[in-house]
Amino acid sequence: MAHRETGLNRRNWLKIAGLSAALAARLPGQESYGVFQQSPRVLLNEDRLRLLRREVERRTARWVQLEMLLQGGAQFPEPAFAYALGHLATGDADLAAKAISAVGPRTGIRGIAQVRDWCRPALKPADLERFDQRLLAATTTLPSNLDDPGLARDATLAAVALADDYPKASADALRWVHTIWWPHQLARIGKGQIPVAHGEALAFVEVLYSFEKALQLDLREGASDFFRSFPIWHLLRHYPASLPGGENDYRVPAFAGNAQPDPDVCARSRAAELAMVALDTNAEANQYLQGWLLSPRFRMRSAYGAPYEFFWCNPYQPSLSYFHLPLYQHLPAFGTLLARSSWEENASWFGLIQGQMQYFTLDGIKVLTPPTKNGILALGPSTLVLEGTANPSGEDSVAEIPECDRVFWLGLRPSARYLVEIDGEEQAEAETDPGGILSVDFSNRPGGGMYIRPKPS
Repeated sequence: MAHRETGLNRRNWLKIAGLSAALAARLPGQESYGVFQQSPRVLLNEDRLRLLRREVERRTARWVQLEMLLQGGAQFPEPAFAYALGHLATGDADLAAKAISAVGPRTGIRGIAQVRDWCRPALKPADLERFDQRLLAATTTLPSNLDDPGLARDATLAAVALADDYPKASADALRWVHTIWWPHQLARIGKGQIPVAHGEALAFVEVLYSFEKALQLDLREGASDFFRSFPIWHLLRHYPASLPGGENDYRVPAFAGNAQPDPDVCARSRAAELAMVALDTNAEANQYLQGWLLSPRFRMRSAYGAPYEFFWCNPYQPSLSYFHLPLYQHLPAFGTLLARSSWEENASWFGLIQGQMQYFTLDGIKVLTPPTKNGILALGPSTLVLEGTANPSGEDSVAEIPECDRVFWLGLRPSARYLVEIDGEEQAEAETDPGGILSVDFSNRPGGGMYIRPKPS
């Protein structure tokens, strides 16, 4: 009677009970790490599952592309994921059978967890035993390498998939991720290290997403400043020029050495950005990222990218035009700088990442070394000064700055105080970041000479 009066049915009561229990797991002394979300739940919640099925009903372009590949016998690089996703969205039993058959020795833990969770009613006991053997190994043989988010992601997804049948193994793995692996990432952030390589961002975000949706634990709370900046840093880390592809164009993330653009790396970069938006649609940075993602030119249509595009993209979420973003991002705590001259594809671009300076133009990519004399790079609203190696010690280092909004002087002493003087103004003090970058507001000035020297100790 009480349920009828309040309009709550059994399913809603289970959701409320599950949420209450999950929140209780966050209290001091409570370490149950129970997954109370009902299956299917691997990288899912009810809203995302409902969206996927509505996209099928609406026959949106993303679904039609994936459907064409599923029906056309496409050679999916990750067939277990692709067929399980098709079954999840449509309920098609044939796709479930194909997903189960696609799981082999080379299938990763992510794909096995998805098939086990998304195709659970279609699994035979022998299939379940085969999958659980691999998944249990991922939850019990935990890696010693705490720098690899892929291993933590595998442990997390395996734990979420196994939570009903193996609650202790599941909870132990999630506890390890939360109390061992994640504090290591927070410590790296605290030391000024970006904790994830660009190519591993998808695995990293999938850990965050899984804890947020399955356990109601927001891991980002321990480093909120970094995570507010991370989506835009990820966006600006792409070269301005796109890579034409057979099915779609790609935005190319910066790479080191003499490598060539790889469409699969580009696809994983986009998938990571789609997952970031799915993780937190209300964050302003993610709304700019959503605007960056919505261009039809870059919608992934290949057998590798189309499943990720359909799974992670929500085109109905709010977006902001990335043309309103600043054309540079300096993260002082991490000693890193990204800048571009405009949002056009013929723009020039600069990146200081892990101590390496790159300069991109349509003529190619140059790895910059400190010049003998001060060098100037004008990048739209920002001007970069590269400190010369032959500058006399203890004397002023001088640069003629064009009209701009901000000056970044690179190649200086890390975390050091400098005396700064601009033509017609009094001398001031400023401090470099751990990467030796001095950032100076140059707005409302016509340009002119700038002089710096280390502050005497």
